[in-house]
Amino acid sequence: MLAYRAAFSNEVETKWNDNVWTLHTDVNAALAYFDDFITSLCKKFKTDAYQLVFSPRRNFRYELFPNYKANRSNKRKPLALSGIIEQTRDRHPSLLEEGIEADDLIGIRCTADPENSIAISGDKDFATLPITWYNFLRDELRTLTEEEADHNHLTQTLMGDVVDGYAGLKGVGPKTAVKLLDKHGWDWDGVVKSYESKEQTEEDALLNARLAYILRNKDYTNQKVKLWTPTKQNNQK
Repeated sequence: MLAYRAAFSNEVETKWNDNVWTLHTDVNAALAYFDDFITSLCKKFKTDAYQLVFSPRRNFRYELFPNYKANRSNKRKPLALSGIIEQTRDRHPSLLEEGIEADDLIGIRCTADPENSIAISGDKDFATLPITWYNFLRDELRTLTEEEADHNHLTQTLMGDVVDGYAGLKGVGPKTAVKLLDKHGWDWDGVVKSYESKEQTEEDALLNARLAYILRNKDYTNQKVKLWTPTKQNNQK
């Protein structure tokens, strides 16, 4: 997310004449933007210990749902993005692992040591993790309990995510999702009943739940992903 912001914010549009326009990027300016942002975060949280996390081109969710993030394929990426990422990874402590998205790596790291970790992202999906999370877009710091995170995951399972390309329940947004779970129960049975009330199946619900779930430390062992599965705990309010 930060790499995208650094790249887009340093694109320069130039008009040469009425018929010729060009777009260019100053990579050094983008890197300076990136470095300044990291410095400001370190000052804010009074630490020098940080790690940047990046996503590979593919991850395990594509095996579950081939159209995952397919709606992004026609959107233009900022100029020099790959070069900015490459140089940023050389300049800062960073982590990238094949098959695992950045969000999952952050979830795994932060749930392994929640007392001494802060996840930093503008992605609302981090509300599904029992961690301390700083949303830099809103300048908002939250610490979520496991119950809060699990409830947010159930809500996300009903809502789906247009940005990531999975639909959830047709026509259901955040308010309707909460109403349905209040009615049917804040557990897996409640999710299934909500899906069935819209003429969708438990299989639909499970696929959306797995797509919406950010991995936690317990879900990743020896570089193998354990897909989210309903448990007795999921069936208790």
